[in-house]
Amino acid sequence: MPLQPDPDLDQLRHIIGKARVDAGMTLEQLAEASGVGRQTIVQLSNGKYYGDLNTWLKLSRALKVGLDELTAPVWHKDKE
Repeated sequence: MPLQPDPDLDQLRHIIGKARVDAGMTLEQLAEASGVGRQTIVQLSNGKYYGDLNTWLKLSRALKVGLDELTAPVWHKDKE
């Protein structure tokens, strides 16, 4: 069986920014709706923190998007 590729966790910073903008939410609104601290969301957006499952579950719920749908881009790499 072929090895599965590792997820591209650098995509997480793009994912959270796009999802927040798509939802029409400010950082403050997302922080309030999710219960995730504003600074944590900033660190996710800057790629300084990947978060944990609990964080991504809360963000997923606040953004009204399934976790799998939200994080799917970590499996897509741009063709070189």
